[in-house]
Amino acid sequence: MAALFAALSNALQTSFTANTSANSVTLASPSSLAGLYVGLPVVGGSVPEGATIATLSPALTLSLPALATATGVALLSGVMTFGRRVVPWSEVAAQPALFLRDGAFEELEYLQGILQRQTLRAEIWLYSDAGTNPDAVPASAINALLDAVQSVLAPDDPQSGRYTIGGLVEWCRMEGRVDKDPGDISGQAMAVADVLITVP
Repeated sequence: MAALFAALSNALQTSFTANTSANSVTLASPSSLAGLYVGLPVVGGSVPEGATIATLSPALTLSLPALATATGVALLSGVMTFGRRVVPWSEVAAQPALFLRDGAFEELEYLQGILQRQTLRAEIWLYSDAGTNPDAVPASAINALLDAVQSVLAPDDPQSGRYTIGGLVEWCRMEGRVDKDPGDISGQAMAVADVLITVP
């Protein structure tokens, strides 16, 4: 669980630089687009609070224009709060937020009395307050977060086609139903996804 949490934390918060222009939504000359997703927030420099990524191509643009012109501005995008203990969304200082929670049970498989396989269950909880912006589609941000999590769990073992957390486990994957509230009414979006980790 610790290795999975580290992988999620490292991949879902991205630092980059770009040039801003006053009253323009375009972030020019970004240092990289890797790890950036439409709908996720951008903070730093003169980027106004509540700005999110509007497009990645043909240009990197924001939902709100920058307030000043500057070159090589240090910016941050993605998940702003991580934790191993789920807390109520109203107590989270900065969103989007991701929490990795140990599941309620484990499954053990035996062959001739010898433990052959252990499957651990975990939950990924995601919060997004994008719904508080009346001009935004609330589901866009929570869907972008789910896409970002799935990209982290993409296969890292070409032979098996499975995500193994760098060879630590046999298979780590999202599985089953994802429960979502897009936040249309309350402004607070959230999603809970099951993650299964099979240990040989």
